[in-house]
Amino acid sequence: MMLIQALFAAIFRSLGKILNMAFSWATVMLFGKVPDNKQTLLSVMGLGAVLWLVTLVGLIFPRVAAFLLAFVTLPKWVDDNLIRLVMLGLVILLPLGVGTAALFALDKRKRPQDWPGRVRMILSGYPYSLGLAITIVMMVIVAPVMKVHDLVRRWQTTHVPLLVESKDYMDVLADVERLLREGGYETHREKASVMLRIPTKIFALFAPSTADTFVAEQLTTLKSPKIEVLLHPSDLVIRGRARDVARIRAVLFENLTFTKAYQTWTEDANRIEDRLLEIWKGVQSANAAHAAECLRQLNDVGDELRKKDFTFEEWEALFREKCVVERRLLYLMAGLSEPADASFPGRNGRRGQLAH
Repeated sequence: MMLIQALFAAIFRSLGKILNMAFSWATVMLFGKVPDNKQTLLSVMGLGAVLWLVTLVGLIFPRVAAFLLAFVTLPKWVDDNLIRLVMLGLVILLPLGVGTAALFALDKRKRPQDWPGRVRMILSGYPYSLGLAITIVMMVIVAPVMKVHDLVRRWQTTHVPLLVESKDYMDVLADVERLLREGGYETHREKASVMLRIPTKIFALFAPSTADTFVAEQLTTLKSPKIEVLLHPSDLVIRGRARDVARIRAVLFENLTFTKAYQTWTEDANRIEDRLLEIWKGVQSANAAHAAECLRQLNDVGDELRKKDFTFEEWEALFREKCVVERRLLYLMAGLSEPADASFPGRNGRRGQLAH
């Protein structure tokens, strides 16, 4: 008997690891790769919503819910009504936690500033929990299917950090499409897979105030026989064979500069991007006499880059943008024209303020 119990325990531990992996895949496929602090909040929201759904089932089938939550069979002497009471408490409390996590997951400028608004946001955790639970359950089923599909094609996935306002989504998509074409990849636009669109629509239906931050209303894929590129509000997902993925990532890293999208996620990094954009505009309109002032501003940005505690990913993006401005400035000071391959999209475009 003990051997059988040990066997079942091992099976359930393995099942738990598999479900945890599927859960991670599900959240990344649904929202893209988001900043670490928001990823934690989204994971809390998703886990809380799924637990809420299980506890809701527990009001009707208490022992089934207890087994799903703890992978243990309760002894017969435990009263079902006591279990229901515990489940009822969780049904009431869990959505409040989901609503609180949703409040802090929003950018600071989008959060309600008054207490009544914050309370309403926290109470909205009840519809959020329902919508997100349905969405996550669907994605836990869908994510492994999509992973297997990529494995069969021997495709891999990489993520390029981008932060895009909903109003700028189609403009940034057009920039990416053009750069892919210039890099030798002719793509066409398609709505994202129905396996992604349906869960996204459900999440947006139940969580309208946060959906705009994490999911795109017109979620679109750029497709060709060799690659697929999907733009999320906080992530650009590239899928294809390893060689194609590496080449596309290089093309985008070199040229996707000073568009309407940020290439960093944190407030400090966004501010430096804004400073680099202003310097870039100054360099574009400056003459050699004003180049020294632009160079001084650029050196100030370099000093700030050395002092700030950025992740390597953000530091790399900012350093790359600084190098682009520096190259243009050096050509200006030398009285030379930049080569034709130095054109960048969105030179005169304006980003929305995405302060966190």
